[in-house]
Amino acid sequence: MAGVARRSEHGCGPIDVHATLAWLGQRTVRGLDAWDGSTYTRTTRLAGEIGSVALAATGSDSVEITAWSAPALQEAVPLVRFLLGLDDDPQPWLELLSGDPLLAPLVAASPGLRMPGSWDPWEMCARAVLGQLVSVAAARTLVARLAERHGTTLPDGRVAFPPAATVAAGDLDGLGLPAARRDALRLLAETVATGAIDLTPGADPEAAHAGLIALRGIGPWTAMYIRMRALRDADAFPAGDLGIKVALAASDGRRPTEREARQRAAAWSPYRGVATMYLWSA
Repeated sequence: MAGVARRSEHGCGPIDVHATLAWLGQRTVRGLDAWDGSTYTRTTRLAGEIGSVALAATGSDSVEITAWSAPALQEAVPLVRFLLGLDDDPQPWLELLSGDPLLAPLVAASPGLRMPGSWDPWEMCARAVLGQLVSVAAARTLVARLAERHGTTLPDGRVAFPPAATVAAGDLDGLGLPAARRDALRLLAETVATGAIDLTPGADPEAAHAGLIALRGIGPWTAMYIRMRALRDADAFPAGDLGIKVALAASDGRRPTEREARQRAAAWSPYRGVATMYLWSA
């Protein structure tokens, strides 16, 4: 890029910035964000303009942020710190989770693991709904269709994700969604657009959860995933998640019920969300 602005930001150790970027890279959506193995890039609106912000690990605990202008960079910095969990203090959860026989080897293998946040709470809400009951690949396709239809597309194909109000008022037919999920997406967009649920960083996760599951089509898994990614609630635990049940399966292969999973995870509170990331890594 010509005329770019750059800045390096550091996190509290231990932290593996590259691993977090790679995790995000597995969930990129065409036009919206990209990952080339070393740099994560996303298209966004900052300082009244649309452009791309690039993130590259410059060490285990640091990231170089590149934006198209100084004002855009200034707005990007707190978003990046939230996205990558740079302000987290990992010591409390490392001490707690290292004492669990299931998690101890996972923690030892990846002490720098972080629970990724999101670039935009509304976008994460939409991704969570579109990801219900489908594979990661299928979810990425659905998000791309929504972004391309209702977002702002630049001449080179980059796309800025549409705001909630635009999706709430837009045509959602033909995206490949079942009617119930289409209606849930619209209802959630309307709710976020009106500010009826607070999803800003630092918002009360329990209040947000109650507001989310009160919406038709938003179940416990979706609400918990939004708590993990949009609010970075370190204690969020999607007990019904298949990956968690597989990781917690008994030696005979029997997967736990949701109640059993919650009981098993009680010892990990207040870091059940971080524990979830470790279970998913397994």
